[in-house]
Amino acid sequence: MPFRFRLQSVLEHRAHLEEKALHEFARGLKVQKECEQHIAWLEAEALRARQELEEVQVKGMPASEFQILNEYATVLRLQALRERARLPMLVAQTEAARARLMEARRDRMVLETLRERHLARWQRRELKREQAQIDEAAIGRYLRRESS
Repeated sequence: MPFRFRLQSVLEHRAHLEEKALHEFARGLKVQKECEQHIAWLEAEALRARQELEEVQVKGMPASEFQILNEYATVLRLQALRERARLPMLVAQTEAARARLMEARRDRMVLETLRERHLARWQRRELKREQAQIDEAAIGRYLRRESS
């Protein structure tokens, strides 16, 4: 009779929940990294636009172009501020997803440990049963030899 863990379906469900939590964590981490990269790009682009604006001020340019470039730099700065304000929320979501992942992993590991214990107990019982059969066969063979 092969080993059968009675809580196998629960173990599989917990493994599925862990995988789901892992995907959620990975998605949150990806969004967080993208936000950080976007902030870095916005700040670099805003700095470049401000430097260009300062260079143009020295050389001179039409007022309408100056205004457009100034508005572009301002919009970049405001977008960077908006993304910076959004980042702590994304970090909190990522940490919450990490906590859910750790909890799901812990739940699965508890059942894995239980399964391993049950398997070890089953293996010990099977070994004893096999040993008893071997002993019985050996005793039977010995008795047949003695009686002949």
